[in-house]
Amino acid sequence: MSRIIKNSHPGERVLFSTRPRFSQSVTSAYLRLIILFLLLYFFTTIIRYFAAIQAQITTLLTIPFVEWSTDVLLVIIALLFLSLIWTYLSWRSTCYILTNKRVMIKSGVISKKNVYMHFNKIQDVTVSQGFTQRISSAGDIEIFGGRDRTSLILENIPNPDKFETLLNEKIENIPQDYDNKQPKDLRDERYQ
Repeated sequence: MSRIIKNSHPGERVLFSTRPRFSQSVTSAYLRLIILFLLLYFFTTIIRYFAAIQAQITTLLTIPFVEWSTDVLLVIIALLFLSLIWTYLSWRSTCYILTNKRVMIKSGVISKKNVYMHFNKIQDVTVSQGFTQRISSAGDIEIFGGRDRTSLILENIPNPDKFETLLNEKIENIPQDYDNKQPKDLRDERYQ
């Protein structure tokens, strides 16, 4: 899993790389998807309803009510479909990377954005998980920097405990192959 990344510092290696948890990142898209399916399923029924309305108001007004309502429905369906594609592309273009020197967030569909924080700048780390995030084993990690109250927020990261452990090991300069051995007794044996 240790690979070199483009535009990196000399000797920088990727230790952990992930995307936000898909099911948590696109929760706003679920409602749009349901509405899209309902509009497609009931499209002809809705048009028939508008045709019945037009038949009732034809005596008062002569407007192409069915054509306008069809155009409006098609525009709504197209916008819902495009927003779903945009949501997927936004999720796909977001990447969280932990290297041996820094934490990085890479994102952007059209314009790219790279945000990073070196380990020596990190002051505090906060991990939070909502109810649905706990079910899907995801969470949010907020990393606070020492200067100007800067922070990085890694939203809906899979297995936040694993990421937090790796991050804390790097912040505290604990070697990667650390094992849970008992600490050596450093007391001088002469005084025992």
